[in-house]
Amino acid sequence: MTTRLPLACAVALLAPLCAALAWVVLVTSGERLGAAPFAGLAPRNSAEAAGLARAADVLRFLRMGEDPGEVYAVRPEIISSAVLRVTTLEATMWSRQVELVRLIDGQRAIDRDERATLACLAIDLGVDDVAGYLAPDGTRHCEPGLALERVMARSR
Repeated sequence: MTTRLPLACAVALLAPLCAALAWVVLVTSGERLGAAPFAGLAPRNSAEAAGLARAADVLRFLRMGEDPGEVYAVRPEIISSAVLRVTTLEATMWSRQVELVRLIDGQRAIDRDERATLACLAIDLGVDDVAGYLAPDGTRHCEPGLALERVMARSR
């Protein structure tokens, strides 16, 4: 005796499989045409690399001659739609990684005056370990929100 699956049951079992196959074909075709939706963002400059916390890319851009204190344009998806023009040093604060800050500091890219400003920005962003590294003597001179406002004002 042969039992047959009802048509509705067969469709219910095959529909997810067909949808998954169609998705794979769509993504593969898109990538062959140049679109790479899952590849991630490739940084265009050292500030974008810092905002994405990509230490190797930051070093590469710096060794190619980019100035970590220069203001660069960054795409809104890197840091924020409110922060579109930022230095590499400032973007490093958004990485929230003290290791990246140490790496850039090891390149002699952070001078004494910049340390205090960056420490205040780190405080504004709530990155206490970075602020502690940059200003081990404390950040009592920081006016709350001022460093962040200066960076954001540049993008308006």
